[in-house]
Amino acid sequence: MCDCDGNPILERRLFLLDPPWTENEIREKYPNLWMYLEEGKADGIADRYICRHRTMWYTQEYRPPAPFVCTYLGRSDKKNGKPFRFILNNSNATAANVYLMLYPRGAFERALLDSPELKRRVWKYLNQICPQAMLGEGRVYGGGLHKLEPNELGNVPAQVLVELFPVLGRQRPGKQGELFEGSVV
Repeated sequence: MCDCDGNPILERRLFLLDPPWTENEIREKYPNLWMYLEEGKADGIADRYICRHRTMWYTQEYRPPAPFVCTYLGRSDKKNGKPFRFILNNSNATAANVYLMLYPRGAFERALLDSPELKRRVWKYLNQICPQAMLGEGRVYGGGLHKLEPNELGNVPAQVLVELFPVLGRQRPGKQGELFEGSVV
């Protein structure tokens, strides 16, 4: 569920700070925001790897909302053995850097635009992928923490999607990477 601006309706609403102004403009025009950013500097956030490699440390890389996002770190749960899960994004929200964002491309993207009801079917399929298919592409760290990089997710088989989208039959995609453009923010 989303409000009229496309924001997810949640009990605890969080927003991504991404002001377009320079630090001097913020100091002059928005003193409360300036004080907030100064706290980030004092806490060392501005010196962290991603922030220190940006032109303005407090700005975000632009990513449009992705219709599907996937967790890229997880532990296998006892219920179904799945360390990763896919989330259907019907909002204008952009995922944080703790998710892989999947953007349909080519004929797959056109099929979803022509038949928006298929989006939910794709999401259900993604969540039914055998855990071993995904675990076989990723890596595991101490304590059973699994990690899946974008290119590794792109190697997960996608044959069932051909059945959902007959137009893809001509392409015969064998992997998700051929259907999705994926990234991590």
